Amino acid sequence: MAALSLRKVDHSGLKTGQAATIILLILAFVLNSTVLVAFVALAQLLGALNSPFAPYRLLYQNVLKPSGLVKPNVIDDNPEPHRFAFLVGAIFNGVATLALLANAPTLAWVLVAIVIVLANLNFWLNICVGCLMYYQLNRLGVPGFTQAPIS
Repeated sequence: MAALSLRKVDHSGLKTGQAATIILLILAFVLNSTVLVAFVALAQLLGALNSPFAPYRLLYQNVLKPSGLVKPNVIDDNPEPHRFAFLVGAIFNGVATLALLANAPTLAWVLVAIVIVLANLNFWLNICVGCLMYYQLNRLGVPGFTQAPIS
């Protein structure tokens, strides 16, 4: 069997996205702002697509890391599960945006609250539920979920 090449992920960049998500979504709720929920959905989608223009990536790489406010924490990891987690958040916040536009605020804010709770689990306790979902789908042999956990 061929040796797996170890890949690196900067978890400080991920934590930046989690913190920004938490702050922006709480602010969206307080201000009742559909625009902020839509912005977070877009930011998460661009992160899931690994876009060089993803807002959280730009914030981390161009402001927080160069200023020394946040130090890199690069570890052996697969990026795909984290991108999948971003995609799940983007879908929840995208549906929340549509619900707000359709005057279904209860559904919208429940979806936003779920994302806030999951982002907090990841930020504070390093429990990435989206990553756990990704690896479970990998174990089940679902096409597209190609990366197994790094042991």
